Amino acid sequence: MFQIVLPLRHHFFKGDVLWTEEGHRLSWRMMLRAKYGSVTYTVKDKATGTKTVVLLDDYLTKKQQRSASTKPDVIWQFSQYLKAEFKRNGQDVSVYVDCRISVNGKPLKTLVNPEVDIASVPWTPLHHSEWILPSKK
Repeated sequence: MFQIVLPLRHHFFKGDVLWTEEGHRLSWRMMLRAKYGSVTYTVKDKATGTKTVVLLDDYLTKKQQRSASTKPDVIWQFSQYLKAEFKRNGQDVSVYVDCRISVNGKPLKTLVNPEVDIASVPWTPLHHSEWILPSKK
């Protein structure tokens, strides 16, 4: 039963799985799309309001940067990492992500809500994450 349900779970998520990637991994839809994008991570100190744009080269390899630019779960994970890294330096921060992606050569569109502190939202692996914007606007 598990081997049937796991690959089909993307049908139970709201939105286009090619866009949101929710339920995409371990499904039968692998390699059915080409996806690229650009991303800017901005860290805002809650105490001072100071904003810092994160240089991805300081934290990630080129391969990791591609994932952290197009995959919502990796964007969330990296935001969590940044929050923890800044906390180790004594700062309480919010992490905002401006991410635009293209799927299968279509025009770039915003993937995640840039006004949401991604580091403060819980990951919901079995439900749609509302901070992921719909592919059709």
